[in-house]
Amino acid sequence: MTDQHISELRKTGLSEIFDDDWTRTIYSVDASHCTIKPLAVNFPSDEYDVQKICNYAYAHGISVTCRGAGTGLLGQSLSDGIILDFTKKMNRILEIGNDYVIVQPGVVKAILDKELAKRGKFIPTDPASSNYCTVGGMLSNNSSGPHGLGYGSIINHVQGVKLVYSNGMIGFADQKKYDEKVSKMLKFIVSIDTDVKKYYPNVSKNSSGYRLDAIFENNHINPQKIFVASEGSLGIITSSRISILDIPEKKSLVILKFENILNAVLAVPTILEHKPVAMELLDRGAILGGWKDGDSNGNSSIMLVEFHGNDNSLYDQVDKFEEKLQEKAKILESGHDQNSIDRAWNERKNSLNNAIKKGIGSRKPAGIIEDTVVHPDILYDYTILLLKILDTYKLDYVVYGHAGNGNLHLRPIVDINSDYSKSLMSSIAYKVFSYIGKVHGSISGEHGDGLLRTKYIPMMYGSTMYDIFKQIKLIFDDKKIFNPGKKII
Repeated sequence: MTDQHISELRKTGLSEIFDDDWTRTIYSVDASHCTIKPLAVNFPSDEYDVQKICNYAYAHGISVTCRGAGTGLLGQSLSDGIILDFTKKMNRILEIGNDYVIVQPGVVKAILDKELAKRGKFIPTDPASSNYCTVGGMLSNNSSGPHGLGYGSIINHVQGVKLVYSNGMIGFADQKKYDEKVSKMLKFIVSIDTDVKKYYPNVSKNSSGYRLDAIFENNHINPQKIFVASEGSLGIITSSRISILDIPEKKSLVILKFENILNAVLAVPTILEHKPVAMELLDRGAILGGWKDGDSNGNSSIMLVEFHGNDNSLYDQVDKFEEKLQEKAKILESGHDQNSIDRAWNERKNSLNNAIKKGIGSRKPAGIIEDTVVHPDILYDYTILLLKILDTYKLDYVVYGHAGNGNLHLRPIVDINSDYSKSLMSSIAYKVFSYIGKVHGSISGEHGDGLLRTKYIPMMYGSTMYDIFKQIKLIFDDKKIFNPGKKII
């Protein structure tokens, strides 16, 4: 981007745009191992600033990519064009109703949680990065978290969105009204001479590709959902209306210890029969403190299982669960008060964050296959496959995840600076994703596709569906300037 471009953008009233080397270097990285230096960074104040940027970028063929906290694990917020950071100015809670909240994309999830809790409300989507991730980023990736088992992903709670398209047009979509681009998209989907839902995975969470399957549900049209999980590649969401729920009156958390990870995943179908709202797996590799101390069995796995309810019948439900699971696992702890539950989940988050950073020198937990999902009934077989693949390459690993959804976060530990690391991970990814395709799973349950997984989308969906995704992209972004290289290559 030249000085003339910056000068012309400032003349439109955009003062918060920077192209100095320090700013560009800071925004060249995120939580992934990727690095791309942008042309410039802007901190928009409102949708009209976003519109100005899009108008200019559209006219000059410059790419535009959105950014929240930069917690994406696959380079979602990296680009060599203009980066829009919403955390500085577009970070407000606009309205809180009885069953909804309207927020700007830069709102931090933890701040929103505190405000909702004052009213006895919550949004159950709770990714591990909740303390610092933004709502805009959660929408872009279709975030979920441990309680996705009981409450679904963020896509299940989005009532409507306002947005800006790449040509500067202001857009909107909800169940009752939507703009002309959304109307064109709906007409295109209806015209397709095939049932698109048959191409989608048989799993409870999915953030790979474009979620056309979520638009038509239960005899309702939900066009706003096309923008969830799209990673900002279709439109830039400037505000969203999200459903909120009453905080449950009763909660119980049971912590189980299994002899090993295979025993843990084998028990998943039995645990699901008791209808928990969360079922979180922590394998030995992810438990760097807490339960690890004094544990004589080096291969043990921990499962956190949570139940919600509004009366004392919940405790009877938990008693029956514990009685049943005593045959399969050791019950380490049961907690029925909020402090005990919060403490356990905080330990889980700390273990997870430590596990991600775990490594020696350049040996680090690598991504790409870290977010796969299969139906819980075949999670045991799938875990055996993963362990065999890792054994073939003699790799250590970190594994944790949302076992109740069949969603494992497995990361082989590899030397990321070695010449063969990329080819090694590509080989592993091909084997894993080939299996995922055969069993109608997803290559990404909640982390998205980004720069690293987009090329595998055709393997998951097939060429017919991938061609449909390309048409969807062109309907909303005909010059393909929004977050290029994500979702569609």
